[in-house]
Amino acid sequence: MARRVWMMVVALGLLLRPALAAENQPAARAEIGKPVQQAQALIRQRKYAEALQELKRADAVGNKSPYETYVIEESRAAAMAGAADYPGAIKALEAVLATHFLPPADALKRLETIVRLDYQIKDYPKTVDAAARYYKDGGADPEPRQLMAQSYYLDKDYADAAKTLRDLLAKGPPDETLLLTLANSELQLKDEAGYVDALERLVEAHPKRDYWVDLCRAVAQKPGFAPRLTLDLDRIEVAAGAMTASDQYVEAAELALEDGFPGDAATFLAKGNEAGILGTGAGADRQKRLAGMAKTQSDTDQKGLAQQQKEAQGAKTGIAEEKLGEAYLSYGRYPEAIAALEGSLAKGGLDHPDDARLHLGIAYLRGGQSQKAQATLDPIKGTDGDADLARLWLITGNK
Repeated sequence: MARRVWMMVVALGLLLRPALAAENQPAARAEIGKPVQQAQALIRQRKYAEALQELKRADAVGNKSPYETYVIEESRAAAMAGAADYPGAIKALEAVLATHFLPPADALKRLETIVRLDYQIKDYPKTVDAAARYYKDGGADPEPRQLMAQSYYLDKDYADAAKTLRDLLAKGPPDETLLLTLANSELQLKDEAGYVDALERLVEAHPKRDYWVDLCRAVAQKPGFAPRLTLDLDRIEVAAGAMTASDQYVEAAELALEDGFPGDAATFLAKGNEAGILGTGAGADRQKRLAGMAKTQSDTDQKGLAQQQKEAQGAKTGIAEEKLGEAYLSYGRYPEAIAALEGSLAKGGLDHPDDARLHLGIAYLRGGQSQKAQATLDPIKGTDGDADLARLWLITGNK
């Protein structure tokens, strides 16, 4: 950042209108123009102290015109920036703007430089003020707004940081750094919904495992998340690669067996082995026994699915078909899962219809019917966790 600021401000000095201009152009008197020209030559040689002495000579001349003040102060800004005197460079650029000599487009460039310099010296309130001036005067470059957002954040004004970041993200690409800062701002504000939204946008654009880990944890910790959906959270964690410890895989497999879904238990354990997290160390024997139990129960369970289907189709409510559809889903038998879950919703009488819609949407998604998945998962609302899980499955389906 410091090098970038230096290059930019030095360029201001090197691209000045000549102090002693051609006919019909603004010009400085010789007693000002000549030392300014000498200062500019010294700036090109990076002799900043000598350049500032020449500018001091020029500045001592009385009754300066706006143009004369302009060429002195802009050259001073370049020299001070080169010497790493950023506060002095800011003061000089403010003096340049005060002359009102520059056309609006050039004035905006100087103001943008002030924003960067204020940020460089960590004067965050002034960075915000300068950026606000920049946009009020018609500026359109997104960088001053980015520095404004970062300044709010570093100054612990998390509410304004989040607001500014959301404005930025609405107008531009999903920049990873901006999304991370937004997520951290929402976390500091203890805004669970805002934090989850920021993480969702982060994993959608930048699907790194650590972001998925944070997102799944945040969903589980949202107020009102229903314990009955813990297995569904395990399913999305495994699908997204967000499990990082052997205990997570083992506990998920044990819960799946307890809930009567040995197919999920077998899948969880297999994925843990594929990831190199299971199958080694002190817990390897236990994990092997658990995998054997899951396979035995899966074999038995699948043999009875045809009979369960007959019984479920004859039931008055859709509860049995919902359970059947979830079982088919756990074995990757998506057409059967879809048929059973559609039947369960058609019959009704379900304790939690959105659970069935969630599982139906997953079956559509994994069965290659993305449009039907979108149409099924998008309408799921509520605050018990189904809506959050539906969005996460849609994100995984887009990758």
